[in-house]
Amino acid sequence: MKPIKRKHGQAIIYILLLAAVVAAMSTLRKCGSASPLAPITQGNSRNDTVDVAIIYGPLSYYIYNDTLGGMNLDMLKEFERNTGKSLKFWPVVNLHDALRKLEKGTYDMLASLPSDNSVKNRFITSRSVFLDRLVLIQASDSSGYVKIKSALDLASDTVYIQQDSPAALRLENLSNEIGAHIEVIKEKELSEEYLCMKVAKGEIGLAVVNENTARHMKERYPWLNYDNPVSFTQFQVWVIQKSDTALLHSVDRWLEEYTSTPQYKKLLKRYSP
Repeated sequence: MKPIKRKHGQAIIYILLLAAVVAAMSTLRKCGSASPLAPITQGNSRNDTVDVAIIYGPLSYYIYNDTLGGMNLDMLKEFERNTGKSLKFWPVVNLHDALRKLEKGTYDMLASLPSDNSVKNRFITSRSVFLDRLVLIQASDSSGYVKIKSALDLASDTVYIQQDSPAALRLENLSNEIGAHIEVIKEKELSEEYLCMKVAKGEIGLAVVNENTARHMKERYPWLNYDNPVSFTQFQVWVIQKSDTALLHSVDRWLEEYTSTPQYKKLLKRYSP
């Protein structure tokens, strides 16, 4: 097979990947799943259905060997089974758009984001669902050399992130700590996975993503380096509209029980080796 031309290759791959997700969701609907995964659109379901925006990514919602999985997806399905609540899932790539719709009430909950002030100022957040941290992604050369040896080397450099990612606040604080400006480019349309792909292909130099995403992408692109953490380990939480304290109470009560079960430990082992 001839390689896809560099100019359009990554975009084509990404479109095909998303098409595969939609096709897989359609298959699940035909199989009569109790919680069908809906097309990529917006929520606002009626009655007691909880509209959940679920971020597309290796630890959250992903295709593993032609099967949909992910820590968030599997836990949310358990939440639905255990509580009797009806959930409707809305896969999202555009974080900025998803958070805007969560504020407007189009979605009831989003899974998941690191718990920090940039999130807590806009929403209420659940107990910890799992742990992750932000890391710097860069490509190493054939000898393993990388340009950035530590976060202190980012002075006057440019870093790409998702728009509305908590990484923005961390990079702003880091800039103040080292006393030098860090140029931050906020990508509105790109997922963390796609940012990793662009770094691996040499289209951008540096990006900040969650470590579990970086670990997964390194399996595909072994020259990706994520040895430099940008944050301490952070709680990943489900994000809820400020007014919906009833949903928050239900989620927290279930998480308190579920995170002490063998099933939860098994999920952690499966998705966070």
